Amino acid sequence: MLSRIAEAMYWMGRHIERADTTARIVDTYLHLLPSGTWKQENQIVRELVESMGLAEGTPDDPDLLIRALVFDGERASSVAGALIAARDNARGVRDVVPMEVWECLNVTWHGLRTRSTSAAGPHTFLRWVAERSAMANGLIDQMMSHDEGWHFLNVGRSLERADMTVRLLASATQGTGTPWRALVTATGGFEPFVRYHGENMGRRSALEFVLLDRRFPRSVFRAMNAAELSLAELEAAGANSYGDPRRDPSSARRLIGRVRTGLEYRSGPELEDELTTVLTTLQRAVENAHVAVTKSFFRQGDAVTWANQSTLGALA
Repeated sequence: MLSRIAEAMYWMGRHIERADTTARIVDTYLHLLPSGTWKQENQIVRELVESMGLAEGTPDDPDLLIRALVFDGERASSVAGALIAARDNARGVRDVVPMEVWECLNVTWHGLRTRSTSAAGPHTFLRWVAERSAMANGLIDQMMSHDEGWHFLNVGRSLERADMTVRLLASATQGTGTPWRALVTATGGFEPFVRYHGENMGRRSALEFVLLDRRFPRSVFRAMNAAELSLAELEAAGANSYGDPRRDPSSARRLIGRVRTGLEYRSGPELEDELTTVLTTLQRAVENAHVAVTKSFFRQGDAVTWANQSTLGALA
């Protein structure tokens, strides 16, 4: 597979996941904050935004802040900007992705123009984004051959999912007062949590579910495991087509495998006691894995478009 195609697939996966997860997080907090108390609760949301590395260039005014995070098409980290970037990457590899996937992303791109100017408000827009992202991911998994292109996309999607979830967890552990129900809901896991654990949700149970659960597809463990499996498939397929002995296609898999193993055999009490170290290790592993994937498979790569790469450094 050509390097440019592999890179486009990788970033398409990251951008779709970024749009979906950011939409879930923003919609959850808008929904849970009591009506009329946004300005009083603005500090909580501001700290959440900062922990996700999205604060640079965002305004202090609450309404403008939401507009920047949701509707600003010039910011790749915003919901609209990520969808635009996903569509741009898909356009460059239309001969690789199924027509249904391209049409889904293209229709979504066209819909941004009218949805972003609608008077219905951000909640309606964000729900629409979640539905369109789910449709795109469903078509990718059900209509696309699980070949090298799909595995590159899955690596990008899985790394982005793990990174976003770790940043969300960081915001909930820095004394912001973030409710644990909001954290689990923002990952799309409230109903699965209640089904297996009941409605008695506390710090430990929420952390164990979001980080360690083996059944929930958006847990950090499942995301890291999915990335590791796809990287193993790419390594076996010889996806490093340049034949450069300095390139090591297994380096990213080793990085992810180490932290995935650390999660797999960590107990709940250990997780809570060592949470700061665990989150810092996970974030660094995702960042280093991205660098390793870029060096091993792509001619050149863009840095992850987080404004603040060292969010968790202050926790160490």
